[in-house]
Parts: sequence; C-alpha cells; structure tokens
Amino acid sequence: MKSHGRYFKYFPTVPYETFDGSGQYKVVTDIFKRVRATLEAKTDKTIYYNYRVPDGEKPEHVAYKYYGEAKYYWVVLLMNEIRDPQWCWPLDTHAMERFIANKYGSVANAQAETLFHRTKVIKANFTDDTYTKGDIILKAGIEVPSTFTYKYTGISNGVPGSTHTYGISDTRESVDGYTYEIEQNDARSDITLLRRNLLQEFIGSFENLVVQKR
Repeated sequence: MKSHGRYFKYFPTVPYETFDGSGQYKVVTDIFKRVRATLEAKTDKTIYYNYRVPDGEKPEHVAYKYYGEAKYYWVVLLMNEIRDPQWCWPLDTHAMERFIANKYGSVANAQAETLFHRTKVIKANFTDDTYTKGDIILKAGIEVPSTFTYKYTGISNGVPGSTHTYGISDTRESVDGYTYEIEQNDARSDITLLRRNLLQEFIGSFENLVVQKR
C-alpha cells in the first residue's frame, strides 16, 4: 500500500487565490479533477456518515477518531471536496476571532457593519385554498432590500379575500459582518465521512483510478 501522506503527488496543480486581499495566487494541488465523477451520491446513508466537527478539531483528528489513523485525513478532505484545509475547514474560536478582526479591522467593526438583509420565515395564520395554517409562505434566508415588506392575499373558494401586510421587522433581518462570518464558519463544521467499513475498498479503488489516469 502506498504512503497516503504523499497521495497529493498524484495530482496536477492549479493556481488558487490566497483570499488575503492581496490579489495574489498560490499553486495548490487539484485533488478533485480526476476522481470527482467516481464519488457516490452523498444521500446514500449506507455509504456516508454525517459528522459535525467540534471546535478546534482538525482533519487529522477526525481521521484518527473515526478511522483509527490520522494518515487518512486526505479521505476526509476528499469526501468534502476541500481544496484548501486552511480556509475551507472550520476555524476554531480563537482563529475565527482573529480572522474577523483582520478582515474588518476589529470585531466591533464587523458587528457594526451591515452586509445585507434577508427574509425571516413567515407561516400562514389561516387555512385557505393555497395554504394550511402553519405552512411556510415565505422562506427564511432570501437576500432582500432593506425596505422589503411582504403581502399575502388569502383565496377561499377561488375568490381573493383579505390581504395581510407584514411589516419590515416581521419579514426581514439585518446581517452584520460578524454574524455572517460566524455562520459561514459554522456551516463548514457539517461534513460527510465515508463509512469506516468501506475505507479500504475506497482506498484501493482510488489508487487504481489515479494510477490508470496518470
């Protein structure tokens, strides 16, 4: 079996933006170009396992905890199409605070800067031809202007009835820089792992695929 710590040597390199505001690029290994098409649908729970990364845990820690050896960190990265572990893996609390402070000047600046507005969830408060009471009539998370309001006209027996207008505070919320960055980092904590009983079979297939396509 080959040394998996050196598995990146099988792949071509690509220019990748540094994301530090400098506009510079660095050369990184394209770890997905040759194998993406071979990955099974991640909705198959017999193949994949949903995992939430605890604060401060690294790919090596996940691999050791789940597969028994840290060297399988690359399987964790590959399953989640993570090209750059430094920025695409969730940052720990302290690193996240430093990142926000560097990006916005300070945490206070990030909290004071409104980036955009998004809808809140609105549910039907009565049953009509279109909705049952409690159904969602406006989904949360849609980016909207700061002046956004929402109106809903009920329809009963095919005839429009009363119109209800929801105020700004009921329909949308402001998202500041701090909240946005924390939410983005938190979303990266939800990853997918290949089930451990399939690990060795996957590694063998992966190595054969890479060797054949070199």
